Amino acid sequence: MRIDVDVDTDKVVALTAAVLKSLPYATNNAITRTAKEAVDAGQKEAGQDLVLRTTFVRNKIKVLQYSRANNLTAVIGVDTSKTQGSPLILGFLEDGGEKTPLHGPEIAVPLSGELARPSFISKVPTSLRYPNLRINADRQGRGKTFVIPNVGVFKRVGVGDDPSATVLIYAFKASAQIPKRLQLREAFLKVIGERFAPIFTEEFVKEILQKAYR
Repeated sequence: MRIDVDVDTDKVVALTAAVLKSLPYATNNAITRTAKEAVDAGQKEAGQDLVLRTTFVRNKIKVLQYSRANNLTAVIGVDTSKTQGSPLILGFLEDGGEKTPLHGPEIAVPLSGELARPSFISKVPTSLRYPNLRINADRQGRGKTFVIPNVGVFKRVGVGDDPSATVLIYAFKASAQIPKRLQLREAFLKVIGERFAPIFTEEFVKEILQKAYR
């Protein structure tokens, strides 16, 4: 018995071309969606493991480079640009390590329970941020503050020579040990491993259907 089959190769070629043309767009959309979900997971991880006094640190975890159809690469991580003063501490909290002074021989550490940081979750008031104290060559600063070398920054809150007339608001330390507290990489990789494949399937089917409707 002979069976003749006619195959419309033009339609097969057209379908194959449509599939291949859709592939980079579907991949780009899938990478972008996955990157955003990974960033969301990283921000939640930071919120669970750290006491975040403002949204500034959380918002620094972001998509650093978006994928494009002609460059299927997205970069996610911690944005270290436009940061005044010391570098962001997130990198230290991810790996752990020792923070050393960026300028000078010591680090000025605000003391919890004092004026610069009334409680651990409080952020340092703008007027009491160390750079804003403008400590001069005579070791005097704004807001009745002054420096005692190798000890710290004091603020005068009373009159006279009584010890209670001044309070220590920053302590000078040669370095600070920072424990590993974050698992951003693990949070990112978990989302990528679990979500990219199903998201890609959704985006690929969507692209094919859109072309079919056209």
